[in-house]
Amino acid sequence: MKKQFFLFFTLVIFFIQACGAGVSSEPVEVEGGVLVPPVAESSEAAIPLAGSAGASAEVPALCDGANADKAAEFVAEVIRLTNVERKKVGAVAVTAQAQLTQAAQTHSIDMACNQFFSHTGSDGSTPFQRIFRFGYTYASAAENVAAGYATPADVVKGWMASTGHKANMLNKNFTEIGIGYVFINQGYFNYWTMVLAKPK
Repeated sequence: MKKQFFLFFTLVIFFIQACGAGVSSEPVEVEGGVLVPPVAESSEAAIPLAGSAGASAEVPALCDGANADKAAEFVAEVIRLTNVERKKVGAVAVTAQAQLTQAAQTHSIDMACNQFFSHTGSDGSTPFQRIFRFGYTYASAAENVAAGYATPADVVKGWMASTGHKANMLNKNFTEIGIGYVFINQGYFNYWTMVLAKPK
């Protein structure tokens, strides 16, 4: 089973990666998610982007064997369950936002179709670069990813059981959300991305 742990504190990124042989259908998470604040916008231009801030990128097509048949239903339920948890701590409900949804779905497709599990895209992109690609300008942002969870209830429960993911989900600064979900019949099968943000 592969496990990757990412801890992001302020502007300093600590990276630890441990890889074992083979893959598993057991649920896995990236511990700690990506914690705000993000790196400065100027440094996000280091990697060439499919689009730029203010421009509109496109969500890639699904690869052979991948489908998003349940995506709309699952996205709505993850948002609902997230808001149930946010209400418990007095945080305002987050609302679905199209550009964040596109960024999240793009990353879930990338992870599923290229069979990897990370906050870093197959093109080397960061979560924040993916948000910029779809023209979204944020004051603060965060990303959670997960793989192997078959239902919205399971993935929300998994994220809530992880300190970093939970902190992102319950962060009172965030007002908007995007969820990505893809199923593919290999690897961890179910690939999830949650992007939370507060617009500038």
